[in-house]
Amino acid sequence: MKILFTLSTLVLILNASITLPKNFETDFNQTITNDKNRAIHYRGKVSFKQEKYIIVNEAGDEREIGSSFFKWNYTDPTKKEVCTDGIQLTVIDHDLEQVSKYLINEGIDLEKILNVAEQISTKDYKATYKEVEYLITLDEKGQLKKIVYVDTLDNRVKIIFEKMEYNIQPFDDNDVKCPAQADYDVIEG
Repeated sequence: MKILFTLSTLVLILNASITLPKNFETDFNQTITNDKNRAIHYRGKVSFKQEKYIIVNEAGDEREIGSSFFKWNYTDPTKKEVCTDGIQLTVIDHDLEQVSKYLINEGIDLEKILNVAEQISTKDYKATYKEVEYLITLDEKGQLKKIVYVDTLDNRVKIIFEKMEYNIQPFDDNDVKCPAQADYDVIEG
């Protein structure tokens, strides 16, 4: 359950001064430390894709809308896939042969995060959103390198990204989907 809350808040971390790519893929190492200093270490790969559309109403007014898709593919210490479109979070636990689906209480609005972010040093940025403060570090290419924050369960979370690839062409949409096997149990949350 800690992974669920941590991942749902992580989608909110992209910053106004940080160039938001159309898509990216990267390896990650994640450490979640609770208030008793017990740490859980995870490893895997994350994929991100952003889609934007222009909607035209009957009066001819244009409005841009978009969706952001994340897929966290955990490989160690357990095999798990976590996908979100900002509205629904799907967790596929292959060890339990179980699919859990949750609605996120409020849709994730990257624009709000982008509007509140502040640069605090050459490579470091701070964003506070929904009472959670995120410290975001970029690498020498200006790409996402590290995110540190305290989640809503008071866990200290540190995620380090390695082998970051921005704006992959062509990008396979299947990289951000969580197809479940038909024989897995499904839990709607």
